[in-house]
Amino acid sequence: MVVVRRVEGLSMAPTYRHGSIVVGWRFSKPKVGDVVIVKHHRLEIIKRVGQLKHDQLYLLGDNPNESTDSRQFGWLPLSSVLAVIIGGNSG
Repeated sequence: MVVVRRVEGLSMAPTYRHGSIVVGWRFSKPKVGDVVIVKHHRLEIIKRVGQLKHDQLYLLGDNPNESTDSRQFGWLPLSSVLAVIIGGNSG
């Protein structure tokens, strides 16, 4: 299943800027370096997979000065992944 989302904020700049449209695929298993959409505290967030360990993800924003990511909230379960980004525009 395809997932389409609009990027909000600056945490993924310059890869994806505020307002960029991204397309994800629900049935892909993420790997290090992939950008993913995850559910965290009832919010959907878009981040890059920095590390994978067992069934956990360590997520990072491409713009560390503007990103709230695993450096603040820690590892997330692999089950929190809603989709792996397969394309998009840079805004």
